[in-house]
Amino acid sequence: MLLLTGRQSKLTDEYTQNRIGIPGLVLMERAALKVAEHVEHLIRTGNSPSGSDAVLAVAGMGNNGADAVAAARILVCHGIHAEVILVGDPEKMTESMETQLRIANEIGINVEMTSPDNAASCLYAYKKKHFGYLLDGIFGVGLAREVSGGYKNLIAAMNDRLYSDDIYKIAVDVPSGIDSDTGRILGCAVRCDDTVTFGTMKYGLTVDSGREYAGRIFTEDIGLVIPPSLESFESEETCYRCLEEKDLTGLLPYRDPASNKGTYGKILIIAGNDDIYGAAYLSAAAAYGTGAGLVKVFTSEKNRDNLMRMLPEAMVSTFTKDDFGDAGIQRLREDIAWADVIVCGPGLGTGENAVKILKETVSADISGSKRGKTLILDADAINIAASERELLGEASLKFKGRVVITPHMLEMSRISGEDIDSIRENRGLAAKRLAEEYNIAVVLKDARTHMAVWDCSEIFVNMSGNPGMSKGGSGDVLTGIIAAFLAQWRYVFDENDITEYESDTAKYHFLKVIAGAVYLHGLAGDKAAAVKGQYGMMAGDIIDAIKEVM
Repeated sequence: MLLLTGRQSKLTDEYTQNRIGIPGLVLMERAALKVAEHVEHLIRTGNSPSGSDAVLAVAGMGNNGADAVAAARILVCHGIHAEVILVGDPEKMTESMETQLRIANEIGINVEMTSPDNAASCLYAYKKKHFGYLLDGIFGVGLAREVSGGYKNLIAAMNDRLYSDDIYKIAVDVPSGIDSDTGRILGCAVRCDDTVTFGTMKYGLTVDSGREYAGRIFTEDIGLVIPPSLESFESEETCYRCLEEKDLTGLLPYRDPASNKGTYGKILIIAGNDDIYGAAYLSAAAAYGTGAGLVKVFTSEKNRDNLMRMLPEAMVSTFTKDDFGDAGIQRLREDIAWADVIVCGPGLGTGENAVKILKETVSADISGSKRGKTLILDADAINIAASERELLGEASLKFKGRVVITPHMLEMSRISGEDIDSIRENRGLAAKRLAEEYNIAVVLKDARTHMAVWDCSEIFVNMSGNPGMSKGGSGDVLTGIIAAFLAQWRYVFDENDITEYESDTAKYHFLKVIAGAVYLHGLAGDKAAAVKGQYGMMAGDIIDAIKEVM
């Protein structure tokens, strides 16, 4: 599903009206009807904190305000009391607002027009009328400047607990003051209980403060037609997408009755320093739980017994501090030659041996692989690469761009050289910059994980998961799931044509498969939270839940 920025929302609106030919007022009526239907549903189910069914629309002079005025008029026509506070300079009123205001006046709706400077006082005066619902239609997706002056005071009044605790707030398309491109607050923003957005989800409603201030989000079809330039993954414009459950179908192969364990990929997990085996176990167990055929762990000899007891299905290959010379390197090379997907980093440490292991992994000869191999760098491998930058470029060349890194925000700062605040300004673009710099795929882990791959305009945003997953080991589980998805996905290509991996289509699907793994991880986390609760769930519970979700 596409997640549109404010600019893309405007392009979609213009395309629908000017190219497809659907008049703007028709779209506005459909949008207003959806908002009105939503309010009517709230009234039927008794959501008003004050018990009142009356509706107050607070509208600006633009088309977003016109949507709110039209919704108020529909509610009045359905027998619900509704009034309007219209805020702004009448000289700046849009043509659509003029039309909606004229219709509202003909119907006999009470519309009080006020300046921004007097709007807050006007709002408090209306409190005495005991409205149960408030429609926020002050600003729409086009807002690009900081909210200030009287508008800022108005929004502060709308958020004032003395006012807002008694009224249920519904945003029309986006909460006023939220940047629909980034989700950040532009000075101040209306904190809403619900948001009714039109056509397609707005990216700014899914991230940062937009996610919080939007409340529950309802995406309604009003007949908008997305331009083909945005629908295609070959678009030159950066597009945000998210997966839905139906999208998981087809991202993993059919389990052929005639298949064997080798059919579903061989994964090597290079993980675990002396007596640090939890990360290796979680990654390996998650890979098996997601359908991988064979998993081998390359780890410290001190971890062998514990891993074989905890996960007897996995093969274990080991090294010691003393033997990681020619013998240890040869063992690692053989394991890399055996594998289809190589994971390096969980619990590995950043000491001398860990650096040797990563460098050997990156420089290993993989020329004999017909379908090519995929490398996933996680945790300590990312921290090593942050100080050995040339390793990422070398890995990309060696693995023909099939390199995935999975940093959290601090690791992302280390490896990109950007400060965390800069990354937070737009996580998707930060991930894309790093992906383009090294010709790799980046999974930037956060409350909303963003994924990007080199030479591809798409950025995927993950919408599943919950705060209960913010615990040690959750990232190791994710790494195992990604490895399993990629190990199985590689078999969709003919073994004699690895150049398929380098096509635009393949890059997009490579990214989509990674996004599918991240989405599944979140779904499993949601199921684990439903059983154990967000406080009590642990990383191992996510692995158990994978099997149910699958």
